[in-house]
Amino acid sequence: MVPVAGVDGCRSGWVVATGGETFVCRDFGAVVEALPGDAVVAVDMPIGLPDEYVPGGRAADRAARRELPARRSSVFSAPTRRALGASTLAEARARGCPMTIQALDILPKIREVDEVMTPALQARVHEVHPELCFDAMNRGARSLGSKRERAGRTARRALLRRLGIVVPARVTGASEDDVLDAGAALWGARRLATGTGRRVPEPPPVDRRGLRMEICW
Repeated sequence: MVPVAGVDGCRSGWVVATGGETFVCRDFGAVVEALPGDAVVAVDMPIGLPDEYVPGGRAADRAARRELPARRSSVFSAPTRRALGASTLAEARARGCPMTIQALDILPKIREVDEVMTPALQARVHEVHPELCFDAMNRGARSLGSKRERAGRTARRALLRRLGIVVPARVTGASEDDVLDAGAALWGARRLATGTGRRVPEPPPVDRRGLRMEICW
């Protein structure tokens, strides 16, 4: 079976779940190097960035929100490539990309991914959104609640366990939310590896570097 991994950003770098182990890498390049060369990888971070700002973000961001009407606020708009490197909201706006403080906080990680990604690597490294994964796992059943609450985290952990994905309660350098999201991304990677995953939009546009701008699950 093709090796798979789910990846999410965390305070110490990136938390990686493979099904056999969960560990943290310092940067995204180290993530790619740590995994087998044929691994299918699902990462919760934008891949493929627009040149110009559009309200609501990329077509993929807008389509993902339509798939998650109850949790649409969990889908951040990807920044423009020109905004990478901005250190303040004012600087981002000056670069033509208004954004929230939450989006600003993850700009360094988006930049890491953008510096590593190539169209060839995107054949096996895919952007996913954990809440789309959890929603599909849950198959429209009762809401899982918020990850900010213990009940929401417990429900997500139980859902992962039912599907054969066990992630540790604690990983040094990562929050419980990050570990759970890496587990959800791992589930998405398994679907992508077997050709049963979904993506929006279909077909996806590509950015000027040839990267597909899509969100998978």
